[in-house]
Amino acid sequence: MTRLRRSVVKFALVLGLTAAPSVCLAQDNTPSIVSYGMDGFWTGAQIGLAAGFLATGSEYESEEWRKLVFGAGVGALTGVGLGLTLGILDIGQAPPQTGGLILRDVGYGVGLGAVVGTAVGALFLIDSGEAKNLLTGAAVGTLVGAGAGLAFGLIESAVADRGPEPALAGAARGSLKLTVIGAEESLWPLPAIAGTF
Repeated sequence: MTRLRRSVVKFALVLGLTAAPSVCLAQDNTPSIVSYGMDGFWTGAQIGLAAGFLATGSEYESEEWRKLVFGAGVGALTGVGLGLTLGILDIGQAPPQTGGLILRDVGYGVGLGAVVGTAVGALFLIDSGEAKNLLTGAAVGTLVGAGAGLAFGLIESAVADRGPEPALAGAARGSLKLTVIGAEESLWPLPAIAGTF
C-alpha cells in the first residue's frame, strides 16, 4: 500500500468515526436543516461508494481506488445538496415532514440492503470462492436498498396523518417593537429592536 493510499484510508476512518451525524433540534423539536444535510451526506457517500465499487473491474487493480473515492465524494456532495433541499422544503410543514421521512427511509434502506446484499454475496462466495462476491453483493444491495427506501419514504409520506399546520413562529409566542435604548442613561440614544419570545 502506498503512502498516499494509507493516508486516504486513515483519513476516511477518522472522518467516519468522529463525524457521525447527530440530529440538531430546535426548541419545538423540529429537525434542523443542517441535520438534513448531514443525513444526506452520509447516505449519499454510502450510495456513491457502492456505485464506485461496481465501476471497478472484475479484478481489483491498484489504481481503482480512485473510482471508490470519486464515487463516495460525488455521492456525498449530491447527498448534502438533496438533504438541504429537502430540509428547506420541510420548513413549516406539519410533522411528520416529507423530507425527513424520505431521508430516514433511504438511510435505513441503504443499511438493510448492504446487509442483505452481503448475505447474498456470501452464498455466491460458497459457490465460486471469490471474496469479491461479498463486496459486490453489498454494493448491489446498497443501491437496491436506497431505491426501495426512497419508494417506502414516498409512500409513507403520502399516507402520513399530519396534524394542523404549525403557527408562524412570531405570531403567537412573541412580539417585536422598535425602541430607543439608552435614552435615560446616556447622551447618545440608539435605535434598537426589542422583542419577547
